[in-house]
Amino acid sequence: MKKNVYVSCPMDCFDLCRFRVTVENNRVTRIQGDPDHPLTRGVICRKGKKLLERLTHPGRLRHPLIRKGDTFVKISYAQVFDLMAQKLSAIKEHHGNTSILNYTSDGYGGTKNRIQSIFFNCFGGDTRFEGSLCWGAGIAAQKYDFGIARGHIPHDILNSKLVILWGKNPKYTSIHLQSLLVRARKQGTRVVVIDPVKTATAKVFDNHISIAPSTDGALALAMANMMIQNNLVDRNFVQDYVKGFKRFKAYVAGFTPEVVQGITGIDAAVIKDLAMDYATTNPSAIYIGYGMQRYENGGNNIRCIDALAALSGHIGKRGGGVNYASKSLAPFLSFPEKKSQNFAAHTRTFLAPRLGAFLEASDPPIKAAFVSSGNPLVQSPDLFTTVEQFSKIDFKVVFDHFMTDTAACADIVLPAASVFEQEDIFATSMYSHLLNYSQKAIEPPDTVLPEFEFFLELSKRMGIDNLGFDSSAQYLDQCAGPLLAEIGKSGNRTGLESEYIQIKAHDIAWEDKQFLTPSGKIEIYSEKALADGLSPLPQFSPPLAGGGKFPLRLLTCHTRDSMHSQGFVDENKIPTIYINKKTIGQFKLHDGDRVKVCGKKALIEAIVCVDEAIYENIAFMYQGYWHKSGAVNFLTDSRVSDMGGQAAYYDSFCTLQPF
Repeated sequence: MKKNVYVSCPMDCFDLCRFRVTVENNRVTRIQGDPDHPLTRGVICRKGKKLLERLTHPGRLRHPLIRKGDTFVKISYAQVFDLMAQKLSAIKEHHGNTSILNYTSDGYGGTKNRIQSIFFNCFGGDTRFEGSLCWGAGIAAQKYDFGIARGHIPHDILNSKLVILWGKNPKYTSIHLQSLLVRARKQGTRVVVIDPVKTATAKVFDNHISIAPSTDGALALAMANMMIQNNLVDRNFVQDYVKGFKRFKAYVAGFTPEVVQGITGIDAAVIKDLAMDYATTNPSAIYIGYGMQRYENGGNNIRCIDALAALSGHIGKRGGGVNYASKSLAPFLSFPEKKSQNFAAHTRTFLAPRLGAFLEASDPPIKAAFVSSGNPLVQSPDLFTTVEQFSKIDFKVVFDHFMTDTAACADIVLPAASVFEQEDIFATSMYSHLLNYSQKAIEPPDTVLPEFEFFLELSKRMGIDNLGFDSSAQYLDQCAGPLLAEIGKSGNRTGLESEYIQIKAHDIAWEDKQFLTPSGKIEIYSEKALADGLSPLPQFSPPLAGGGKFPLRLLTCHTRDSMHSQGFVDENKIPTIYINKKTIGQFKLHDGDRVKVCGKKALIEAIVCVDEAIYENIAFMYQGYWHKSGAVNFLTDSRVSDMGGQAAYYDSFCTLQPF
């Protein structure tokens, strides 16, 4: 019997596609894009298409496994439950809740991925990370500036006359934004790309401005100064809706185009033209990528751009905005987890970029680790320390689809269910404003118990009766309820599969001018930032430098065909390092050479590719490769951004040696 069901893409992606899935005899036979989805319109990327391959991959984990020496053997779920109940109870009694590491991330983006954290909250607490490996500095910045990070509905870009893509490469990371940009250009919209790398996106559009890494804040301040000096500030908007203009004006006075040319490497005339263009083209929009905040000055880079947008008056207008993230739906979907936090009496946190250092020095030490929806032994900075310290934990449990490097280090490995094998609700806080209700397409293998059902059963075995729900259906109804109430609907999740829910009031970010800051205005002078020990004004700090021993800044961006490490299951080749001709000449190396890329603690092998798209003195490598190929995070440092607890991956430096 053949049927069609609708399933969300589970990946932590800007666009959040939904699929029309054909099922025959409990087997997925075809994945297509949902042709009726208002954003994705039936178009899905390569990563989404590969989900069917992952579902049936011969290497997919299909049985619970337990370590026996250097190998793994099958174990029953009954044995797993008995062992875990005994271990967790003993650790809680003898070492306390904070000796348990609860590590869960966004490798699977549905609401059900919160079940592990809910379980440990109801167990009494744990140790978990705060901050972010990905976007936290920008989220913190826009919270200071606007109260929360909100973006415009995707199709609003068709109302823009000028779009600045600031450190964003949608041709690789957001194909539906890319499609809308192409449409916008055909109707006359101009597109400017600001990036240290001439990316695939930059090669498509009108104007690429090459900028020195970590200097984006200085460029924004120079543009703001130009607007002030040329009386192009929207005075009425600033007077009514902006706090701190006079202080900001005094601060930016020193950021002339000529001074900032020496900082950014951008010609002063180009800076002037860009500032004038942005100020006088109405409406103009800025779309910020998730790269410029991956520096120690990353949060302030975003705050500088926010301030520029505020002075222009392009905030709250159709075709305008400063679009970094879109926290519209997701905040309404977390009721069960928030409620469970009342039971977490004993908690401890550490900064996400500092996992290895935390494990090395934690007191009390971590006695057990539970990992789901993440691969920290590939994605964490400073893998040299992280792998060494994680390996020392007495009892480690990992849920995954494949034997990742993190899973291979575990004592218990549990097979994760696929998105096709469970019902769930999805929302992204990055770009799309739409809710994806995801139907269950097929039954999982008999030997695969989805994580949600696993923790329900473990709770029963351990007498934990305060979860607040006792079934998947009840949990999803609780997640959906607050959102349905927000849009004026009553009831539960029933019927969501045939709707494309969004909060219409959020279509144009801040159109109502109701900013969620303490003052109710855009705060380019933030007393909250001051109270947190930060500069109240957006502030530019000079970039870090590697020095003579490690002269190359290492940029480690997302590849087109994988969401972080998920697409590297079958990848065994040595990664490529991209360097321009002038830079590689300093090392007397050539295109195609095999080299050692050396960081402060470790080295990996790579093949040189000479590429003039790369800025001078940069070594560019795609992240996501597993240890078997050369995980680039063996080279990165565990630096932290100025705000938001963000991993400052791009403030890592390396050198090259002949192989």
